Amino acid sequence: MFIKDIRAKITSEFDISQNGIQIIEDEKRIEIYNDPFRTVPLFITRRISDNEIILFSRFEDFYSLKDIDRTIDEVGFWEIVIFGMALWTRTLYKSVEQMPGAAKIIIDKQANTYNIERYWNFNVELDSRINSMEKAAKGLYEKIDSIFSKLDRTKKYVMGMSGGLDSRITLAFLSRYIPKDNLELFTYGFDGNILEYQYAKDIANALGFNQPKFHKLTAGSYKKAFEFLPKKSGGQISIGHCHIMDCIKSNQDNFKEKIQISTYYTDAIFGWSCVAPKKYETAKNSDFFRTLKNSVVIDSSIKHEIAKDIQKVFFAYESKHNYSRVDEYKYVSERNQKFHIYMAFIQKQFMQVILPYANFELLRYSISVPIEYRANKNIVEYIINNYFRNISSRDFRNISSRDFRNISSRFQWGSQLSSQLEWYYFKLLNYTNAFLRLATNGYVQFFNKYQTEDQERLLYTDFKTDLQEATKILVEKGIFHTATKEYYDKLPLRGGSGVSERYNLMSLARLI
Repeated sequence: MFIKDIRAKITSEFDISQNGIQIIEDEKRIEIYNDPFRTVPLFITRRISDNEIILFSRFEDFYSLKDIDRTIDEVGFWEIVIFGMALWTRTLYKSVEQMPGAAKIIIDKQANTYNIERYWNFNVELDSRINSMEKAAKGLYEKIDSIFSKLDRTKKYVMGMSGGLDSRITLAFLSRYIPKDNLELFTYGFDGNILEYQYAKDIANALGFNQPKFHKLTAGSYKKAFEFLPKKSGGQISIGHCHIMDCIKSNQDNFKEKIQISTYYTDAIFGWSCVAPKKYETAKNSDFFRTLKNSVVIDSSIKHEIAKDIQKVFFAYESKHNYSRVDEYKYVSERNQKFHIYMAFIQKQFMQVILPYANFELLRYSISVPIEYRANKNIVEYIINNYFRNISSRDFRNISSRDFRNISSRFQWGSQLSSQLEWYYFKLLNYTNAFLRLATNGYVQFFNKYQTEDQERLLYTDFKTDLQEATKILVEKGIFHTATKEYYDKLPLRGGSGVSERYNLMSLARLI
């Protein structure tokens, strides 16, 4: 067995509360554990000539290995295209498997075989003792406060600041322990006049911190990501998600001695995918299956294999546990690990990063909270309004993805009427810009202060040729039919999955 540059703790007993890779070994076998958050990804392959097992964490190392099969797995390819990640243990390559969160690799030394399995299924029971929002919020507040109280107050930190609840509550806890001159904030976006930056400045000022610096995302930000992101992620993180990495790389001299405080995994902890009332569902009700069913370009044989992978993601899901629906379980156990936490791992290759919310005790407590308190991040808003009243939603506007999903109460600009008017204006602006993109190839648009990025427009103005070159490569390699190329070469009018799929395709083509 060959292990490539992996930091691991050799131990006699696995500790689920410790993040990172842990190894237990005896005469017959080796057990390699990761944590539930998969803070350190682990991939496994074999050498062709001698069948030696090879383990690695940084996917770019895979491309320097000798005597390795690099055949593309078309099932993994399509999973990345439509889901933004390969499911369960699959990757872009037939010869490589990856560990899901809360998993272990069991290696039989004599037989030279291995198996990947879960040691914990993320199932958490409802804590019936938590019988009020006040009690639920108090427990969550204490656990988060305990985590932030342990930060070294003498260190210098960096944090991305948006107008959403997650960064707002994080900055509020930081204000209790970190001096203002020890924390540098940044906000990214396509224009410095977006609402997100205005709200970030307002919150920072209210909590006594310096104004966030604005990092502008341009077509060049995404173009430069072609140079490193596909290889570093094995194709699983597209250039469309380069935002923080672009900011880090643009500020390397300033950031190199600082520590980034990441808010990744807050969505899972705080209930972004939690809905009330609870839905009693099976894997067939998941967004994965709906997305797969709606695809008109994937061959039926590949769809069949993808469906089997979806079942593996949900094989341990039981509706009796305290998840509101199957997609919340997916978001907590699969999506965050393969996307947000994986991005943090890649960011660590450019600067130090800590993940305060990737905490096992915090995860267990959060999922045990009754669904009605956790749904739609209600518990976070309660904590802000009752523990950090100087930044309460009553006095400060807020913008986040949850606001656009539930306008009746969450599009927070004053009264319900004004919220709905803002919502309809936002929708009208999107429809108008969709028409203008088609009519002017993206060169004429109305400014949309509600958006952080303008990736839809950039597809028209800057990436049309890249996309056509990518689909051409995929046809030449036998992955695309001509009709599939024609489908993806036609640009979508509006944002959503159609846009993200095309950025995924352009990233994947760099590896094929």
